Amino acid sequence: MTLFDLLAQTATAPTPAPEAGPSSSGALWRTLMPLALILLIMWAVLFRPKQKEKKQRDEMLGNLKKYDKVLTIGGIVGTVMEVREDEVILKVDDNSNTRMKFIRSAIQKILSASEEKTSSK
Repeated sequence: MTLFDLLAQTATAPTPAPEAGPSSSGALWRTLMPLALILLIMWAVLFRPKQKEKKQRDEMLGNLKKYDKVLTIGGIVGTVMEVREDEVILKVDDNSNTRMKFIRSAIQKILSASEEKTSSK
């Protein structure tokens, strides 16, 4: 028997009629379950970490205080001299007392805690 004959037999084999009634909803559930599982895994891997990171960043920006040493998204390291609602004044050079104004969201991370704690010891 050749491969063509085997294919012809399987192509003409009768297919069972689909069942009607309550079991068809079970078949729908079994069909949609892998899709739902994939979406759940995708949310857990892609979206949840971003939400967590955004929450940590918002908390970090909310905790900015005077004398914190920070790094901006442009790579400038400075000391916080004043914190306003949407702005932060950074002292970027001690010798010339150069200060720069940044929007709060331009702060990438806090490098060290307040110097007030170390100077009061």
